[in-house]
Amino acid sequence: MFSMIKGTEAQNIQHKTQNNTTMKRTSLLFILLLFFGTSSFAQKMIGVGGEVSILSLRPNVRMWISRFTGFEVFGGISTEIDDLKPNDLEAGFKILHTFEYDQTERLYIGFMGRWKWVNAFTSYKSTGLPIPALIVGKEIYNRRIHLRGLAVELGYQYGQKEYEIYTPAKHYPIGKEQFQEFPLIFNLRYTFYKKNKF
Repeated sequence: MFSMIKGTEAQNIQHKTQNNTTMKRTSLLFILLLFFGTSSFAQKMIGVGGEVSILSLRPNVRMWISRFTGFEVFGGISTEIDDLKPNDLEAGFKILHTFEYDQTERLYIGFMGRWKWVNAFTSYKSTGLPIPALIVGKEIYNRRIHLRGLAVELGYQYGQKEYEIYTPAKHYPIGKEQFQEFPLIFNLRYTFYKKNKF
């Protein structure tokens, strides 16, 4: 009799644990749906475009996976503020979050991470470094023929590194140089979008 009661109690505890786990999963799913918004599934779109900043030119791909959340990957050529030769390369990504949206425009903030190759085509004085950044942007949409977006982004970035330089012929170290990325961000971008189902 006593063992039957213990067995029943163990089954009840197991059922309660399973119910709690199911409730937690359901609650998490409900929170995610609230975060992304039930109407956000109509806002999924992907676009290909180009971006011009103060010191760089880069093609990119941007995806809005919901009304609130977007991602972008990009790569291109760049230069330095004290050396205007386009001999640097960069590649990176953006994680974007919308805080104001209607059918014609979007206001968003984001985090940008880049890897920059300084003097990428000159092996004896080249280096690479990460450059994190915070941005705020506004994108305006035009739907006359195809869905297009024109965006302006402002922000702040940081990148600094001291690195060795070498002789061109035999690559003997001859000293060090200091690289510092221009801290202000001003981007203009144009994108051709299409609605997508992910």
